Amino acid sequence: MSPLPDRRTLLRAGLATAVPVAVAAHAAAPAAAEPFSLREDDVVRWITAYLAAWRNKDADAAVALFTPDAVYQAVPGVAQQTFQGRQAIGDYWRGVTAPQSDLSARYGRPIVQGNRAVVELWVQLQVPGDGGTRQWITLIETNVLRFEAPGLVSCNVEYWNLQSGRIDPPAGWGH
Repeated sequence: MSPLPDRRTLLRAGLATAVPVAVAAHAAAPAAAEPFSLREDDVVRWITAYLAAWRNKDADAAVALFTPDAVYQAVPGVAQQTFQGRQAIGDYWRGVTAPQSDLSARYGRPIVQGNRAVVELWVQLQVPGDGGTRQWITLIETNVLRFEAPGLVSCNVEYWNLQSGRIDPPAGWGH
């Protein structure tokens, strides 16, 4: 009767067969998609297109900037202000931009880390006021964006402050 192999022998045998199998499996596996490297100019192109869509009230152009299953949080943590998918984002955009006019907007220098970016916006526009009048408002906004690819955002979270009147940004804003 042969003695049972000791633990050390079993471990060596297991490792000796496991390593070639793992290497072969890795070599046979399809290559994963290369992650893209988000750059500041990618974010600038995106935010420029986003603001153009807003200025033109073009919901189709706006939703084309998002992945099909994107999440858009107009007010973080509020379910009624969270929109998922291009259809929901487009419906939100049509509703929110319809009464707006005379929009002017600028953006600050984006901050980029990995596939995320943060961009400040300073937006002045007119909205319906009391008695059929129009009134100026200033929207000071920060968008936290997660990109899936250059030009496509999978998540936009907005943090904003709404002020009455047409207010210019302070010196040095956005840098």
